[in-house]
Amino acid sequence: MKHFIITGTSRGIGEAIAYQLRSSGHFLHCISRERNTTLISNSENMAYYEFDLGQTDAIETLMERIFSQIDQSQVEGLYLINNASMIVPVAPIDAADISEITRNIQVNLIAPILLTSLFIKYTRELAAEKRVLNISSASAKNLHPGMSLYSAAKAGLDVFTQCVALEQNNSNAPVKIVSIWPGMIDTSLQSEARSMDRAMLPTVELFNQVMESGMLTTPEETAKQIVAFLFKEDIEHGEVVDIYDYST
Repeated sequence: MKHFIITGTSRGIGEAIAYQLRSSGHFLHCISRERNTTLISNSENMAYYEFDLGQTDAIETLMERIFSQIDQSQVEGLYLINNASMIVPVAPIDAADISEITRNIQVNLIAPILLTSLFIKYTRELAAEKRVLNISSASAKNLHPGMSLYSAAKAGLDVFTQCVALEQNNSNAPVKIVSIWPGMIDTSLQSEARSMDRAMLPTVELFNQVMESGMLTTPEETAKQIVAFLFKEDIEHGEVVDIYDYST
């Protein structure tokens, strides 16, 4: 049995990835703040955890619960997909609420760091295939005023990925880790960006143009590419990969 721990499965890319991974030989451990009843009713071999990743102090307890359900002696592969993300607050940093600043960094950066740390810790002796896929964003490079927190968190996630890969190169049973830029996708994050006031996001018109020109892909199309990449034999360990470059 292959086990998959996936965050942000209530909608968007996370939900689409979960649907793609449904298989008799796969067991999914899905995490989101809101329970996805449709996904649950259409899936077997699944445990669902209603959990707010902004509660970073409780992440260790969450991972203990998940790993208590995994018999590592029967595991063929173990995978962590850090997908959960949020764009709010979208505003000049001096206009952003302190609590929203904190929550953005907790969900976008601290949570995936903690999940990765615990994943590696709990699988240290496991010889089966182990992979971590961090869903990042080209916003780590393509910068917009009003999106400093989102971009900083994604840039931090990319550098974290690269550093952890260097650490794992010295492990007897290494975890392979990659950061992925999934491209422009028709998700709630894009919708939130398009709804912003120009005073908060001066480049809001760009997001509207992307949608109107048909440049957005669907979560389902993107999920297919991500899952194919996850199982790639020669996965680019320690790299930051633009899925658009990989797919063309």
